[in-house]
Formats: sequence, C-alpha cells, structure tokens
Amino acid sequence: MYDLRHHPETPAGFIQWLHWVIELHIRRGVSGRRVLDLPPRRELAGKADPKHPNKVVGLTRHHPLRADLVSAMDAAIRADQDDDRYLTRSAWIQDAVQAAIADTDNRAGRRLPPLPDGIRLPTQPRKAGRREVTSSGPT
Repeated sequence: MYDLRHHPETPAGFIQWLHWVIELHIRRGVSGRRVLDLPPRRELAGKADPKHPNKVVGLTRHHPLRADLVSAMDAAIRADQDDDRYLTRSAWIQDAVQAAIADTDNRAGRRLPPLPDGIRLPTQPRKAGRREVTSSGPT
C-alpha cells in the first residue's frame, strides 16, 4: 500500500504488481540477486498452526502470469543455477516479493508493519494522485 501512494510506477492491482516485481527481479541480474540480503518475513511463509505454533503452513496460490514473463523468469532462474543458486519457481518468486518489500521498506525509511489480522488489501485500490474520469469529466 505504501508504494501505491509513493511510487509512480507501481501498478494498482495485485497481479499487475506481481508482474512488476518479477520484472524488477529479472533486471537485477544474477549478480544483483546473489548479493541480496533479504530479511526473513514470517508473514510471507504462511500462517502458523495454532496447535503447533512453531510449524508454518505453506502458501499455495495460483496467479496467472504472462507467457513472456514466465519465459524471462525461467531464463533468469537458469542463469542463477549457472551461478550455483538453485531455487524453484515458487522460491524465486518469493525472493522477488521479499526483495520488493525490502525495497519499499528502504524507501519508507523503516520496516513497514504487516496488515492487522483480518484485514485484506483491496484487489483494485486507487493510486494516490490519480483522478477518476467519468463521462461528465474528472472527479
């Protein structure tokens, strides 16, 4: 949500944001991805089982990605493998998301808090500074 208000290139929808994050991670290149020092973020790892608080349940979500982006991502994953970094697609995407969150934290000058329990992000939030246009003109 921070980037929706403060970064002019951030897409407003989650799937578009995920594409953007993956594209940025591809552009980091092998050496850029190798030197990332990503802090562990438990909220990306899934929800803890209340009966077993130390055990984390994984996330399984399907998000459709553009075919050209998948091809570019697979090429980046192969390049990382040539550099002795072996990640599954899922782990590579999680690294991309963690790197994007770390970048946002750095832009904000602090670690941004997770959303409170029970709060979900809107699927199509409005970006700050954008004005809606209707048939009668800007609002």
